[in-house]
Amino acid sequence: MKKAIFTLSLLIIFSCSNEKNLDVIKSYIEAHNKHDIEKVLTLYDENIVLELKDVWTKRGLSEMRSLEEWDAALNSNLKLESITSKGDTLFCRVVENNDWFRAVDITDLVHDPTVFVVNNGKIKKIIGYPSEKTGKEIEAAIGELYQWSQKNQDSTINDLIQNGQFVYSAEAAEKWLGLFSRWRASDSFK
Repeated sequence: MKKAIFTLSLLIIFSCSNEKNLDVIKSYIEAHNKHDIEKVLTLYDENIVLELKDVWTKRGLSEMRSLEEWDAALNSNLKLESITSKGDTLFCRVVENNDWFRAVDITDLVHDPTVFVVNNGKIKKIIGYPSEKTGKEIEAAIGELYQWSQKNQDSTINDLIQNGQFVYSAEAAEKWLGLFSRWRASDSFK
């Protein structure tokens, strides 16, 4: 009988822990979608690591602030799907859309799976696996934009991609939108 009560107690503790971790992730998604940068940052561990597999890795609150400012400027919206959990780790599918993607006719960026690790009520690690399809769409759009930029002697893109990596900031996001606007308004885009 004691063994059964002990086992039941452990199940309840782990279940509550999983629910609390899920609540942290839901709070993160809600704050992100409201572009409440300060709230999002309170949900991250100070040593947060966000990795987009085979693309880039961001570390710490400073880099996360820049990324959240970029996302806010681009009206980023995240949606969680197919959530499961095991211990301090949640697995799900994240669907992202924003003004950058819309500007190049990409409906959604799907990260499947996405792994969240929560420790002591803080998000410690996020690993997203972006879809190969969307990666190819982004590469194609960047290639076309580079060609247009060279033809039109618009060097803005050189400020936005440095050493093969996007520059993440609110200012960079605004510059991207301006660049897309000029590109779309040109005869080359039509």
